[in-house]
Amino acid sequence: MVPAVVARHRSGRALFGINHPNRVNACLLGRLCGTCGQPLSARPGGRYALLLRPADIIRGYSAEPALHASDCARYTTTVCPAINGHMTHYRATPRDLEADRCGDPECDCHLWTNSGDHRRRAGTPIPPFYLATYGQEQYRPYWGSRSGHDDVLVGVSLTGVEPISVRLVTPRELSILDLASAL
Repeated sequence: MVPAVVARHRSGRALFGINHPNRVNACLLGRLCGTCGQPLSARPGGRYALLLRPADIIRGYSAEPALHASDCARYTTTVCPAINGHMTHYRATPRDLEADRCGDPECDCHLWTNSGDHRRRAGTPIPPFYLATYGQEQYRPYWGSRSGHDDVLVGVSLTGVEPISVRLVTPRELSILDLASAL
């Protein structure tokens, strides 16, 4: 299964590891699961899950959309190599999105640009991921600043919400910085 937020060409070819901003925003605003793209439960007592890195916890939001706590979170933690520990470092050479354009004039890949974030992360260790589960009533989009613009949708808020459960899902030893960041 290709996660709902993954960038893909009009032909359907996916660029794993690259999220499509419009798909991410649709999930964040529409309360859709970032894996399957279906609505998160709105029923009382329903739950959603977030995959969090220590940096997400520090800044108070997750830039990744929420997942269905029961099945999509389990699937993602099993198959994603960055989360399940099979990859310990980001790719040494960042993907060149401009070179990956397909030439189809109706594909939105002609709008793709390379990200400074991908260049900064190239070759660095992938941080540990925690799976946090929350009650549906706590879901709030997070609006903040990005690239000099204020009041931009940037993720799901962690501020003022208490997780029902949190567990480490990346199977590796944590550094003292990882532990300090998570606390």
